[in-house]
Amino acid sequence: MSYNPWLVVLSVALAALDAYVAFSVVGRIARSRGPVAVLWTSFGALAMGSGVWAMHFIGMLALRVPIPLGYDGQGTALSSLPVMLATGATLWLLARRATHAGAVAAGVILGLGMSSMHYLGVRALHMQPPVAWQAPWIAASLGLGLAGSTASIWLHSVIWRSDRRHRWWLRLLAAVLLGGTAAGVHYLGMAGMRFVPGAVSLQAGVGLHGLGLGLAVSLVSGLLLLLTLGVSLAHRQLQRHTEAIARELGQARDALSWLAYHDELTALPNRANVLDLLDRLLPLAKEEQFEVAVMFVDLDGFKSINDTLGHDVGDEFLRSVADALRASVRSRDTVARFGGDEFVVVLERFRSEANLASICRKILSLVSRPVAVSGHSVSATPSIGVAVFPRDGGDAASLLRHADLAMYTAKEQGKAGYCFYQPRMSELARDRLLLSAELREALQHEEVIVHYQPKVDLASRRVVGLEALARWPHPARGLLPPKVFVPLAESSGLIGQLGQVVLRQVARQLAQWRARGLPLVPVAINVSLQEIQDGHFVAGLLGTLREFGLHHSLIEFEITESAAMKNAEHTLRQLRQLEALGFRMAIDDFGTGFSSLSHLRQLPTQSIKIDQSFVQGASRNPADRDITEAIIALARKLRLSTIAEGIETHAQAEWLQEAGCEIGQGYLFVRPLPPEAVPAHLLRSAAQPAASDAANG
Repeated sequence: MSYNPWLVVLSVALAALDAYVAFSVVGRIARSRGPVAVLWTSFGALAMGSGVWAMHFIGMLALRVPIPLGYDGQGTALSSLPVMLATGATLWLLARRATHAGAVAAGVILGLGMSSMHYLGVRALHMQPPVAWQAPWIAASLGLGLAGSTASIWLHSVIWRSDRRHRWWLRLLAAVLLGGTAAGVHYLGMAGMRFVPGAVSLQAGVGLHGLGLGLAVSLVSGLLLLLTLGVSLAHRQLQRHTEAIARELGQARDALSWLAYHDELTALPNRANVLDLLDRLLPLAKEEQFEVAVMFVDLDGFKSINDTLGHDVGDEFLRSVADALRASVRSRDTVARFGGDEFVVVLERFRSEANLASICRKILSLVSRPVAVSGHSVSATPSIGVAVFPRDGGDAASLLRHADLAMYTAKEQGKAGYCFYQPRMSELARDRLLLSAELREALQHEEVIVHYQPKVDLASRRVVGLEALARWPHPARGLLPPKVFVPLAESSGLIGQLGQVVLRQVARQLAQWRARGLPLVPVAINVSLQEIQDGHFVAGLLGTLREFGLHHSLIEFEITESAAMKNAEHTLRQLRQLEALGFRMAIDDFGTGFSSLSHLRQLPTQSIKIDQSFVQGASRNPADRDITEAIIALARKLRLSTIAEGIETHAQAEWLQEAGCEIGQGYLFVRPLPPEAVPAHLLRSAAQPAASDAANG
């Protein structure tokens, strides 16, 4: 008895490939569930079982004996069932029971399956008389099947459980060991066969036989194995791609989740984060009876940093503010940014209100410090409002709202300070809200009226101009002065509409006075920074003057010193545009702001108005007198005229005239007049020089 060496080599190679493919399917089964796992197990069992069976069939065809052989087709096909069932059970145990005990059980099942297949396959020869078996060889074949299968499967399970699963050569070693075991079971079993002299195969000539049949079986089995391996590799690549997409989606989800609860610029928690924190913290505080403080921090002057130095500098400055706020509180406290220049600090388990006040002062000190950003030294002062749980609110929304109200109160008290919430602040806020709605309605119906205060030449006492002063005749509160409703108009976005109402009333009144032949003088209108920076301001102004047929020289504008210094470059461009159109301008409330003389020198203004606080304080405070005289001297050097406000006594008028001030306003001359009282005053003023000349003649 001998063998065809090429078929022997082919059978061993097929067995090794079969084992490698089977091991590659284990991972697919392990990562699948339900019907998909059953499908992969069935697919793997079919591929591996048919491969081992083909190896056995080719090995039988490789046998060379002096008698013709043939194989019963039904018996040969039946011999494949044990190895396919054993292979399926083995793959399932490897995927679902990756333990030492599971590996041993799988090895025993596979060894018995391969041995059963071999001996059922030999029976398909239908030898007469039957084959004589030698027990030692049969025992060796069975022992090799059990030991080799168990060893190879145990090696694979060790690789699978460890971090060495991607070392292909270890998997290849396990596959070669299993393939060698399958071949060894067959050829040891064949070595134990003895054909009785004169024995014949009843299937010779009628059953399966021939080298061509062996090659066809090996080709079909090999293609099936390669198909299984290809599907497994394609599935692995698809799974890796799916896992990569899942990782990217997970990272994107994490990033979106982070952005949903954090401020991208400063990396601080955001509004949603703080609301979530308070929703969790306040019930705990109520249960354990400790207080929680919410501080609302707003930066005064930040907008000018953005407008003058650009958003990049503004962003860097906000990051420095975030660092200063974090340095002002404990690590367990929360610092958040709500957007723009608004920050919120949440503190828990603090000692006392005095402790909170100390923290507020620390925030004011650290945040107010100048910061070097992109070669610029920038700073902004914070205003802080504080609300405390449970005293000032029982939920997150009310605490934040009350802290915000306290912050606005701090601004109204002079900025760069802090304020604790008081219940009256809510009443004032409701009152402001109601008044704001009433102001909006009053402006829509042009119920705001204009009074006029004359400006007089201090030398001749002749009227040289008028200042338009808005008044609001409120149906319940009486005649309200500008200091009551102008700040409200600015905060509620109505200042532009208020300015338009005042301008139209002044233009209409001038047109009426001109029609009566009255001697007209320029009327000065106060203009806010918001109006100056409005891109439609100049177009609306010119349209109104054209409507009433007025020359530009009849309208002057007064802008406060502090407003002129905010966003100085942009404001300067707007004021120069007005100057180019023929309008005169004055700086109002001079001396109360913090002007840069270099900027002041560039402003296209013709007059400086000295604030009334200096004029009225001069008799009591020498410093006010010195400041006033210094302003007059400065204006003379800059070739600007000076207008003094708030003159109430003859002594004040004489002192200002001696100091060089040209024009004055105040109760000494006349109080603000309603429109119907102005004509008589203008006529008296126009007649005054003539009467004076006649008396002198």
